Amino acid sequence: MSMHVEAFVSSTLMTFFFFFDSQYMYQEKCAVINTNPSLGIGKWIPKSCNDTNGFICLQKIDSSLPVSPEPTPSSNYIKILNDSIKLVPKNMSWDEAKKHCEDDGANLASVRSEWTQAYIELLALNLKSPLWIGLNKAQTNGYFKFVDGWFLKFTNWDRYEPKSFRNCVFVDVDGKWKTSDCNQTISSVCMKSTDVPPTDKTADFPGVCPEDPYEIFSWRKVSWKPFRGYCYLFISEQKSWSDASVSCIEHGGMLVSIEDTFEQQFIKRNIEIFQDSHPSYWLGLFTTKNGVWQWLDKTVLDYTNWHSDDIESLSFGRSSHRCRISTSDGKWIKDRGWMERPYICKTAKVLTDTLSPSSVSPNIGSNPSGRGHIILAVVLVIAGLAAGTVVALFFFKKSGHYLPIHNRLTNFDNPLFFGNNRTQSGLVDSKTLVENADEENTLPVVNM
Repeated sequence: MSMHVEAFVSSTLMTFFFFFDSQYMYQEKCAVINTNPSLGIGKWIPKSCNDTNGFICLQKIDSSLPVSPEPTPSSNYIKILNDSIKLVPKNMSWDEAKKHCEDDGANLASVRSEWTQAYIELLALNLKSPLWIGLNKAQTNGYFKFVDGWFLKFTNWDRYEPKSFRNCVFVDVDGKWKTSDCNQTISSVCMKSTDVPPTDKTADFPGVCPEDPYEIFSWRKVSWKPFRGYCYLFISEQKSWSDASVSCIEHGGMLVSIEDTFEQQFIKRNIEIFQDSHPSYWLGLFTTKNGVWQWLDKTVLDYTNWHSDDIESLSFGRSSHRCRISTSDGKWIKDRGWMERPYICKTAKVLTDTLSPSSVSPNIGSNPSGRGHIILAVVLVIAGLAAGTVVALFFFKKSGHYLPIHNRLTNFDNPLFFGNNRTQSGLVDSKTLVENADEENTLPVVNM
């Protein structure tokens, strides 16, 4: 169907449309402004003119009344729920726009509801220009969080967004969120709000997120996101479950385990903003060859959040399965591991060194001459021990004797093979770890 005629009727915003139909030459339709968040607040939806809905009246301005003075720029805010929003039609960089809002006692807008989104989208459409909002991951530890303290609970990302190497975000004329170079000069939106952002409770858990050992170039480094006693990586690069497991190990963690509803909500909040581009992320949950669900990091499985369609078939067959989490509702879905998907890594926080410089002995380093004598003495002792060991081994070998070696130690042995009985800690062999993940074993997968 295609729209041919649009007309306002009876001075209301109810609109008549005429649609061409294959059976009827014309079919009369009316339109309503949608208020359902799932369909897009503010969008126009065709409805039968016989339906009953609320309505909005419009009348012409009474010319006999005095003209109201134009509002000053500092008070030119429009109230939306508990927020007040102002358009700033001046081209500025993101930092300049942020300072402009702060000088007015406001912040760059945090888009936390569909109502705010609809209004800012309308501002951008009427201005025919994109608008900066309060997202700059360079100022929020490498992940997107509004600069006024609010976490993202609503997004409208464009396809293939957010881009990895662009930090700032604007709302384009089509309403989509897009990342950009922060030095780009465009208009912006300021916001004042009576809502108070939640406090960050990560300070209740000591420790910091570790440095990423895998990325050696600063421009490729990823940022761990703290939550309670752990840190998390949300990696959008798509890999199979096995390759994702290896990647997490290389980054210094493991594929994520979820222990309770609080951790579930934290993860859901951080992945639902990508549901337009990624339907799900890999979790570290898999079935052993005996059909038992198990976390890869050996966390006790005492919390689940399965999708209703998967509950009846969790033990179907003897083949192995992996688990992914939906970005739309946070439900867990059983899957084969060969599909390539984004994934989540998890590692424990690192406790900072509390040893103060004053606790170090003041004699060390206070006398350079004395320190040099100590180092020389240590070197001579080590050299003497090494020489004695070499001489002893030489005479021991000439005598025809051999050192006793236990038979078990003469065979190849890797503690990361699940069928091995040794519990000695060693370096991570990520390939054998993942290839043997289906084996059921009570020993730790990896010592970290």
